[in-house]
Parts: sequence; structure tokens; C-alpha cells
Amino acid sequence: MESLKPLINVSHTGLPLFNDWKWNSSGASLYAPYLVTAALFLLLVYSQRESYPDLPRLNPKKFTELTWSGRLLDYAMRSQELLAQGTQQFPDRPYKLFTDLGDVVIVPNKYAEELKSSRTLDFNGAARDAFHGYIPGLSPLHTEMRMRYVIQNYMTKSLTSLTGMISLEASKALSDIFPNTKEWTEVTPDRIMHVIGRMSSRIFMGDELCNDNEWIQESAKYIHLAGHGVFELSRWPWALRRWVHWFLPTFAEIRRQLKRCRAVLQPHIVRRVAIKKAAAARGEPNPYNDSIEWFTRELSPDADMTDVQINLTILAVHTTTDLLIQTMMDIAKHPEILGPLREETIHVLQTDGLKKSGLRKLRLMDACFKESQRLRPIFLPYFRRQALADITLKDGFVIKKGTKIAMDGRTVLLNENDYPDPLKWDPYRYIRMREAGEENKSFLVSSSEKHIGFGHGIHSCPGRFFGAHELKIAFSHILLKYDWKLPEDIKNLPNMTAGSHYLMPPGTRFLVARRQEELDVEALEC
Repeated sequence: MESLKPLINVSHTGLPLFNDWKWNSSGASLYAPYLVTAALFLLLVYSQRESYPDLPRLNPKKFTELTWSGRLLDYAMRSQELLAQGTQQFPDRPYKLFTDLGDVVIVPNKYAEELKSSRTLDFNGAARDAFHGYIPGLSPLHTEMRMRYVIQNYMTKSLTSLTGMISLEASKALSDIFPNTKEWTEVTPDRIMHVIGRMSSRIFMGDELCNDNEWIQESAKYIHLAGHGVFELSRWPWALRRWVHWFLPTFAEIRRQLKRCRAVLQPHIVRRVAIKKAAAARGEPNPYNDSIEWFTRELSPDADMTDVQINLTILAVHTTTDLLIQTMMDIAKHPEILGPLREETIHVLQTDGLKKSGLRKLRLMDACFKESQRLRPIFLPYFRRQALADITLKDGFVIKKGTKIAMDGRTVLLNENDYPDPLKWDPYRYIRMREAGEENKSFLVSSSEKHIGFGHGIHSCPGRFFGAHELKIAFSHILLKYDWKLPEDIKNLPNMTAGSHYLMPPGTRFLVARRQEELDVEALEC
């Protein structure tokens, strides 16, 4: 076999070390497999280091386990049990837990107030690592640093002017997707997500794209594939993930699907640019006021708008749909609240119209959403952060640079001192809070140490104001136009989790029937 030549002619580099160096089959190439194996072994050993050897670990590896894959699968199946066990065993001290978010130090909730305003704790970095946004094909899972700014300074400030468009799209989507019959008809979660998706896309992407079924289908397929990819990659040691994804078939499909999404969106972007140029040439204002335009202004010119829009869809559509479905399920289990809810909605909309100021007065509706979020939020652990530098707490505990921390949200949301009979779904508890002078903590968008459904502190969800606004518009239409109930076989299904996430139980669906609404929602002033 002929000797293999170097990729570059190193004998002409002028470097003495490489002069007369030769690569041949009997030399370095013979040892290459061993060198690669040794390098991978060193990476594996490096990734298994314990940064807090003195802290107790709740789910240590078994003697026969070389990697954390077994502990990850155990956490995926028993996360609620493990977090409850950790709180019971270590109520006032940090402990280590290997999770689908990586190796995490679970710190007691007593630190929440001390840490809530710390800029040394990074949310984006923790999320980027947890969802592998640095991996080719998963870039839409990485939230742009300017995302919070755009949401706060464009989207939230535009709620008043956007209400009419959101309501109109809700009406159209429900008419297209929900049954127009008084016979009980099955409606699945994906159809409700389609309604929220169209409402959100009307603001995110404008009138043309929000009705582009190809974009809706291709982006939904990408999100589904990416979710599988994130979990699959989480099973590999941290130090190997940047390389191993190239050999996983799932990631080849993820990259192909993302390419398809870009191909669908790009013609719309090109057309928008041409329309804006033509408007400017005529001396007319920019015709667009949506998130594509907002991010075009605020992000760098090379920012990928496909990544941004998919990220927005994940952050907004999926979380909003989840809370809407959970609230509808809870109301179906407590149908006695439908009467008071409809009375409040009719009174407020007749008096104030479907305006931002009116939606703020839907207090019982707001309380229903907040109570459903309390009993079944999106995540089990909350306050997920990564330390950018060492942080010494008042009691002397040091959060080391690079450490990922989280807190057990169940100990907050199910605290008997704050929520008597904590497992009971009781939206009136927030009405009572307002009467007791705790109004600032009792609304859905309120973030406090007692309710962390939208997070807590400076990294609490910036899109919660838009989400709450959109929820109330969608639910006002549903509440007045439809009756719904749960099929008998799913009435008593318990909450389900997969790792750090709550899930809708398999088979979740509603029986929905059209009803005659008491007022014409479409004719209301917005």
C-alpha cells in the first residue's frame, strides 16, 4: 500500500519541527485508531468530572455505568418522584441531580429572592446548552439575545393596536377548524394549536404567511423532529455531543427539514423586500408591522429569519396552546364555573368591548388560567440558570462559574401556607387574594416568589403579556361560541411528565358543540 501524503506540503512551511516529516501506513496511520480512542476516552473522563464533590447526589451512577445515560432515562421516567425525594431529603441545602438539562445543582427556593435580580446568572446560556442550540440543525432552538428586547419594546407595546387583528384571526380560525354543528364533535389538541398558531402568526408573520399551510406544516414537522433530536443527544456524554450528532440519522433528517423550512420562507422574505422598496419609491410608509419587520430592524443583517420564526413559534404557540388546553380540561371537570365565566365575559365585553382595557377586567377568566398553570406548569424545575462567575450567597454557599442551577417548582406552587388545599383547582383563591390586598401577585402575568408559572426575576418570561392577551381573546370566542366536555375515558387521567416537562396525557381530546353566542364578538370595538 502506498504511503499517504499530508493534506498540505509541510516540508515547505519553514517549521523545523515538520521538516522531513512523513505520514505512512506503517507509522502514524497505524496508531490513529488508538489515538482517536484515547482522545475520546479523555473527553469522556473530562465530561464525568464532579464539580461539587462535597454535595450529595440524588441519582448517582451505578457501578456498572460508564456514562450518565442510565440516570438520564431514570430521570425522564421518574422526575416528579426524584424531585419530591430531593426536597424531602435536602429541604434546606443544595444537592446534585442529573437531568435532561444536564448535571444540575438543585438549590432551595429560599435563595430565589437573593438571586432573582442577579445578572451573573444566565438564562440563555443554560437554555442553549439544554436544547443544544449550538448544534447544526438545532439553531432555531437558540433564543436570540435581542428576543427579549423585541418582545418588550415592540410586541407588548403594540397590544392595543394588534387586538383587532388577533380577534379577527381567532374568529376565522375557529370557523375553519372547530365544528359548526350542535352535535358533539371530537376536537384534538393539534386543532387547538392550529387556532393559536394562526392567531400568533398573524402578528409574527403578517396576513399572507399566517395562512400559508406549507409553512405551518413544515415548521411543525421541524419542531417535532427537533424535540426528538434534543432528547436523543441528551443521552450522550456532554463532551461528545458536538461530534456525535453527525453520525445520528435523526440529525440528518432535522437538517433536511430545516432546509425545507428555509426554502418555504425565503420567497416571502424576498417579496417583502420588493414591496417595501416599491412603497418607499412612492413615498409611502412601510406597510409591515409584524415580528419579521421588528427583528429585521433589531438583529444583524445575517440573522436567519427562519430560525427566529421557529423559535418564536416554540416560545409562544406551544406554551400558549398548552395553557389553553389545560384550562379547558380543568373547566370541563368543573362545569359549574361556566355560568359565572360567561356572565363576566358578556358583561365586560358589552361594557368595554374587546379592547386591552376590557380584557384586563376579565378577572375570573384570568384566575382560571393562573390556577391551571399553578397545578400544571410547563416545567417541573424552574429558575434554570448558568453561573457566569462565582457567586457567594449570604449563607456562604458558592455557586461556581459554569454551574447550572434550578429550583423545584412544586415546592412553591403546592405550598400549603400560600395555597390551602393545594391540590384543589380553585380559581376563586386569586379573587380572594385581590380582596386581601395582594392584587399585584394575583394576576396571570404577575411573577412572584409564590407563583413561578412564568419564571421569576429578571429572566421571567417577557412574552407573558402577549400570551395572556392572546389567551383571553381566544377563550372569549370559544367560551361564547362553543360548549365542550371531556370524554369519559380521560376525565381522571393524572398529570404526566417526561423529564423536566409536563405533558398532555395520551388521548387528550374534547367533545365540542356549537352554541348560540349571546353577543356578536366580531362586531365588538377593539
